[in-house]
Amino acid sequence: MTRLFKVTVNGREYDVAVLELTPGAASTGSPAVPGLSAEPVAGGVAAAAPVRAPVVAAASAGAGDEVAQMGGVIVQVNVKVGQTVAVGDSLLVLEAMKMKNHLLASRSGTVTRVLVAAGDAVEGGQPVLTIQ
Repeated sequence: MTRLFKVTVNGREYDVAVLELTPGAASTGSPAVPGLSAEPVAGGVAAAAPVRAPVVAAASAGAGDEVAQMGGVIVQVNVKVGQTVAVGDSLLVLEAMKMKNHLLASRSGTVTRVLVAAGDAVEGGQPVLTIQ
């Protein structure tokens, strides 16, 4: 029996189809949900293949853009537009998997854009600010 669930990840909702299996029951025929397949395994119980969540591409980084190292939530922004920074200065703090990660400046210059604020969810590779 296929069951449908709604899952929220980083503020985005995904519809997920899960094939419910009863111990000792073998999967027969094709599943009722497109993209969901079942393969027989030892013990006569079928294992459902994972269904991939839609991939959402982050905006492309341009010249001077600093990007998030990984997906997470911005907990602190340490710079503002017009501020001069040096290589290695802490630009912001990103929380991912209950760990706080500092994004350090990879170049010296002046901050010309800050694209995020505390509390914003970001994806890995997403531009968060620009240094010129």
